[in-house]
Amino acid sequence: MKDISKQADDRRPVRESATIDSILGAASEETRASLRVLGELLGNEPSSVVPPTQFAVRHLGIDALQLASTKFSGPGTSLAILGNLLRLEMERHAGRVMVGSPGDGLPPTWAQIDIGPEERLTVPGRLVAFFPAGTLAAEPLCISIDDRHWQREFAILSSNAAKPVAERVLKTLQSRLKSEENPLRGRVLEACVNDGCVRVSVSPALHAERSGLVLPEDLWREVDVFLASATGRRELLRSLGLGTNRGLLVAGPPGVGKTHLVRVIASELAGRYTTILADANSMRHHVADLYAESDTFGPTLVVLDDIDLVLGHRDGSGDNTGLADFLATLDGVRQREDILTIATTNDPKSLDPAAQRSSRFDMVLTLPKPDEACRARILRRHLDPLGLPLDIPALATVLDGATGADVKEVIRRAVLEYGDQFTQSQLVEIAESGRWQAALNRRRYL
Repeated sequence: MKDISKQADDRRPVRESATIDSILGAASEETRASLRVLGELLGNEPSSVVPPTQFAVRHLGIDALQLASTKFSGPGTSLAILGNLLRLEMERHAGRVMVGSPGDGLPPTWAQIDIGPEERLTVPGRLVAFFPAGTLAAEPLCISIDDRHWQREFAILSSNAAKPVAERVLKTLQSRLKSEENPLRGRVLEACVNDGCVRVSVSPALHAERSGLVLPEDLWREVDVFLASATGRRELLRSLGLGTNRGLLVAGPPGVGKTHLVRVIASELAGRYTTILADANSMRHHVADLYAESDTFGPTLVVLDDIDLVLGHRDGSGDNTGLADFLATLDGVRQREDILTIATTNDPKSLDPAAQRSSRFDMVLTLPKPDEACRARILRRHLDPLGLPLDIPALATVLDGATGADVKEVIRRAVLEYGDQFTQSQLVEIAESGRWQAALNRRRYL
């Protein structure tokens, strides 16, 4: 009997040895859960708490000395958007991807990206994910993400032999940052400093039309020249090797429409360019990080409002570190493409001349106070709907020296005092009294 049984065994077909990956890939979720419990009973750490490198070694089926790491280095916003791309890949290959701990015995955690006033995306924050062969790439890979401000790491873990594959995958993910898969691309963002690095959040869209700002026609022509590098002349500039970056310094006293002009330009570039509105802290201490965000969004419009309050003059006293960083950053911007910079200032003379030279700010646009004809146009825009018998040219003369904001405030005061019915003399009296202006009480109080 023994001989017959031995002969029968010899006739059985020989099966190829199955790998761990193939066994686990064919197993149900219930079977995997049972295997994890058995592993813990046998004294092994559960995969949910082991460090990412140990997790990768275990699932890639390699020795620890064969493990390679391909890391991403970029701005904090890129890390959040890469987390969103990781989420998309995990959903695309759901059922085959295994998730592990970010280390220190912590469970996988998720973070949120604000993409609107009441709209948020939940994305991987700190975890490691295993992608079997045939999912993310032909080779098995692990992706580790850690969004803590002192860590901020995105890495693809692979075998040494598969490192070129990991590098190609990372390059593909970086290119996808500038695609429609980036939920912040083409929006208006506000930049501020949080936990020592620049963070961006969604700001309400900037809607403004040229008809809402009265400027001389020659200034509008200069604005069109500035915008040409982003529109009609973009490809020609690129083909000639002249670059598509431009800098515009908008100068003028308060109330002449500098902010409105910025809104007009941002509105006309909406969707094609991502607008980043920088606060004073990010301008002063993290200006390089501001411009690095263009690696996350592609074509970028950086707005530096009241730049004279942040960047001084080398002849002045105080710390000029912000100025030095700013100049060095604008020089480095030339290595990127499709970056527009708009800065506003009340006094261009307060800026160091080096900040105004070509390749930093190519154009300086000074907005004047409106002349009599422009003041009349502003008056007509706001008063004509009331249908009142007013002498607009005479009112424009009375308001000599007023800015556009001043003219609007005089009209606003008249509406607040008299509603939709007031006379020429009442409007003139308000203009001449000066009570429409904000007056500071300079008396002393205990």
